[in-house]
Amino acid sequence: MLRIHAYDYVFFGTDLVWLREKLEAIEHRWSMTTPGEDGTATTLLETAPEALSAEQQEFSRQAFETLGKRCREVGLPVTAALAERAIEIPPKTAAEIDALIAAFAAELKSLLFLFVPNHLAKFYELTLQNEIAMAFPHASKEIVAAGNCLASGLFTASVFHSMRAAEIGVRVLGAELGVSFPDKPLELAEWQQILDQSESKIKAMKALQPKQRRDEELNFYSQAAVQFTYFKDAWRVRVAHARETYDENPATRVLNHTIEFFEVLSTRLKEPSI
Repeated sequence: MLRIHAYDYVFFGTDLVWLREKLEAIEHRWSMTTPGEDGTATTLLETAPEALSAEQQEFSRQAFETLGKRCREVGLPVTAALAERAIEIPPKTAAEIDALIAAFAAELKSLLFLFVPNHLAKFYELTLQNEIAMAFPHASKEIVAAGNCLASGLFTASVFHSMRAAEIGVRVLGAELGVSFPDKPLELAEWQQILDQSESKIKAMKALQPKQRRDEELNFYSQAAVQFTYFKDAWRVRVAHARETYDENPATRVLNHTIEFFEVLSTRLKEPSI
């Protein structure tokens, strides 16, 4: 999805209106006549200096260049072509600017732009901590997808992607703790089963590990287990079985908890290579 800010198009409009006004004023001056030395009428068009100053010409060139680039990006070929032509052959009349504005307005009507509320815009194309992206690349993609869904108003889809990410972390955590089952691999186990064994192993660590290492490891595993329980009890089963839909606030909480979960995991663990 292409990310575009509305103010770009506001600036395009003001730039074109500014240039049109400049050219219209110059046209007005050129249309005036004054007696020549031989007594005949001489138009200012024949004797006028440059229509625009060098600085104004450069400003216009940059405006047309940016307009052409943006129009190519969003699929406005006619306006893009007119803007690119204006770079090579600068407009000299207000009518030329009117034609460009008319083409711009007509082509814009063919596009659908989706508005992202300001408080959700931060979730679009999330930039995660480098530690998370490096240690959990596949989970990171799911988190970014969850953020894009949240920003787009697809809240249940956002929860679904958050849980796909969380599942990767849950199974990595279980593997690190040595969780196993006699009748199935870890990948096929239910979340509650992994959680139950994880909690048992954490309790066993309290008695078996040296004090310094125990404190560090127990703190790590305990923080991870808190998020794990939250996922399991609140959302994972319901979303997976399509029993419920979600609005903005629950979806936002799920995503934030997912990110917090991986902030903890990425300090010590990483997902296996696929």
